[in-house]
Amino acid sequence: MTVPNCPFLSLDSLWIQVAGSSCNLRCVHCFNESGPGNREMPPLSREDVRTLLDAAEASGVRDVVFTGGEPFLLPDMAEIAGDALKRFPATILTNGTLLTGQVVERLSAVARDSLYSLEIRVSLDAPSEEANDRIRGKGSFERALSGVARLEEAGFLPIVTAAWGEEGSAPEALEAFDRLLRSRGFRKPRVKFLPVFRTGRERERSGGYGEEERAAAEMLDLLGPERLLCSTARIATSRGIWACPILVNEPDARMGDDLAASCRPFPLAYGACSTCIRHGAVCANAATAAREG
Repeated sequence: MTVPNCPFLSLDSLWIQVAGSSCNLRCVHCFNESGPGNREMPPLSREDVRTLLDAAEASGVRDVVFTGGEPFLLPDMAEIAGDALKRFPATILTNGTLLTGQVVERLSAVARDSLYSLEIRVSLDAPSEEANDRIRGKGSFERALSGVARLEEAGFLPIVTAAWGEEGSAPEALEAFDRLLRSRGFRKPRVKFLPVFRTGRERERSGGYGEEERAAAEMLDLLGPERLLCSTARIATSRGIWACPILVNEPDARMGDDLAASCRPFPLAYGACSTCIRHGAVCANAATAAREG
């Protein structure tokens, strides 16, 4: 099978793996195998991020997304977000378990002083404690919901993000999350589903991708390359620039040492690329389920 190239259209979004592969949880489906004590991808310092923001601004980037690992393992994560918010809208992807009152207060302060929006996405993989903690670890369900509650009390509208393995129907899953969040007093629940990528730790659990599970040119034509993150975004790490956040453990997905070198087409040669095509633009904040009431 000929591997299709995803054209590079423009650098609209810069993802920053600010926490590297360090995380306080060890989720069984983690696509980049982050976990406690994992230093495979070292974190970035605040000064490192400022340098990246300079490059992003010069390249015409429109928004920034912080990810990990767990970004709030960094003691100055709120201030790093504040640096970004002086120039761009920003999003932080977090498991929510480290969102103490003090951290949320500092986030609220930097967001209040910015012209740009700060979105926070909190991972929660099931609407029940038993099912979620089976994936993300004991106690993570209640700690994440406490984080969501503190964000909402501070005026944020956090997006609860779930990795959905297509068990049951999407409307039923959305309804279950909606019931959970409203039962906890959240006025305007926002829910986003992401597919499970059979890479990293999930590869060990599910067996990964078969050789036949690859993107085809016809699939890319039907979807449109502009729907794929790798056509308009790159992810910066402490070890260079990668094509997308799902592939940071794949050496051939490294695009170069700096943003300028990374702005080129990317071959969709991985099983995870076929998942992206089947699910469309999975990484945008408002691409999937959202409901406000």
